Amino acid sequence: MVRRGKLRHRPSPWRTAPVLLASTVFLCLLFAPSRDDDNLRVFLDWRPEIEPLLLIGLLAALALAGRRLPAAARWLLAGLVFLTALLQIADALVLGIFDRQLDLYFDLPHLPQLVALFAATAGVWRGAAAMATVVLTAFALVALIAWAIAACERVLRRGRHAAAALAVVLLLALLAPIGRREAGEPVLGARTLPVVSVQAARLWRAFRVMHGYDRRYAAALAAPQPALGGLPGLKRRDVYLVFFESYGTVLLDEPRYAAIVAPALAGFAATVERAGWRLLSSRLVSPTFGGGSWLAHGTIDSGLKLDPLLTRLITGSGRQTLPRYMRAAGYRSVEVMPGIKTPEPEHGFWGFEQSLYAADLGYDGPPFGWFGIPDQYTLRRLDETEGAPGHGPLFAQIVLVSSHTPFAPVPPYVAEWDAAPLYRGIPQAQWDRIYAPPDWSHLETPYLESVVYDLRTLGGWLALLSGDALVVILGDHQPPSFIAGQRQPWTVPIHVLSRDDDLLRPFRALGYVEGALPPRDGAVQGMESFLGDFIGSFAQAPAMAATRREPSEHGTN
Repeated sequence: MVRRGKLRHRPSPWRTAPVLLASTVFLCLLFAPSRDDDNLRVFLDWRPEIEPLLLIGLLAALALAGRRLPAAARWLLAGLVFLTALLQIADALVLGIFDRQLDLYFDLPHLPQLVALFAATAGVWRGAAAMATVVLTAFALVALIAWAIAACERVLRRGRHAAAALAVVLLLALLAPIGRREAGEPVLGARTLPVVSVQAARLWRAFRVMHGYDRRYAAALAAPQPALGGLPGLKRRDVYLVFFESYGTVLLDEPRYAAIVAPALAGFAATVERAGWRLLSSRLVSPTFGGGSWLAHGTIDSGLKLDPLLTRLITGSGRQTLPRYMRAAGYRSVEVMPGIKTPEPEHGFWGFEQSLYAADLGYDGPPFGWFGIPDQYTLRRLDETEGAPGHGPLFAQIVLVSSHTPFAPVPPYVAEWDAAPLYRGIPQAQWDRIYAPPDWSHLETPYLESVVYDLRTLGGWLALLSGDALVVILGDHQPPSFIAGQRQPWTVPIHVLSRDDDLLRPFRALGYVEGALPPRDGAVQGMESFLGDFIGSFAQAPAMAATRREPSEHGTN
């Protein structure tokens, strides 16, 4: 009697097929978001994914062996399916937004910062509600996957149903490479396993490199460098190296952006020229796109094109850096990084004599953007602390942050730089506009506003800066692709200014042109060329400044 009862509850073929089909469709939909390598975007690929079919085949094979998954194993398997689907989506998003490949070894540690960025921009309550929604949605999806697996196991209890399902799966797996669509693609997708295998290979490579088993960077780290010594070509003038966040050449090359930025850049040029500055411009290739500013900073300072692995390795090397060269030449070497709250222990490798981080700047005004501290305040604070007359020559490396993603709220520019506090005269109506929530689907507007703000800020700062300093202003990378667009070059503008023409002569010899607009044509050097060019040029007296060097093969990316 018990046996007959069990037989009566065994599923019929008419029930088995719909359950298997519905479960397979649901699992395949999880893997529909995919990467478009040709257009660098995320798209929905509606082809059935072969990995969920293989999962059904595994369940059928277990059923034929008279086995079922324990409840804990079922939930574990559901979690793995969810994570692999999430990995595939992340792989596509990183390619589409940052124009680079996902690398879990280095990208995962930045996840808390992304969460904090979202929470800070969305507000406490909205951020908490959104995070709770994400967690509940993830749990619900894992539960649905576990339910789908359990449903498949129930309908596969009959041996002939399991055998038929396994045969169909094997047949599809064998025929998948043969069946072709009109576009020449396989009928079945196989996107997840390649993503997992690539990430596993990258994790293994990172492990081998960081533990000394892989020596692929040994030649770069051993490359010869100029000797430390004096830099008479600088004539002991102050030197300012200013990194302009997300200041990419798309602002000059894309007509809809140039229509707004070009007048602001012209205004910047007019302001500094009235103050006696001469201005040259060019382009450089950044080692990063859409983010990862520290790679650009480190590339300029080290003379090596850094990636995340080499960035870690170089801090344990004995290589010289730009701050160390400047200190050896008799300069006080200061960095200003308003976006840093707690520096990493190995940051001392770069060789700055003094570091001004967020807490050191003492800002207690209204917060703006992701980092809170407006660039106008940062530059004013630097002048207050380091600009006193009678000091020795200063090398200051400054990182601007007001044009950092998500760009809003954008600070108002204050013409009276000596106003304390800086924003005491801003009317309430303007504050209401500044702090109005941005349109998150169109961040181009606050991005352009932040760039215009920083150009006005830099012009105002230079108009007040006395002496014959050498000032280098360059972008760190292009903005993310949701602003820059697809397949943009990895190029950024670089501007060099001085009131002393001797300090500009080496840059003219390197192909820099007069004015604020860098040329669009011709080969473009990588940022890694800057250190060698700079030291090589100014190690000589002004009368023997550098001769022109032909560009190397650093093109656009």
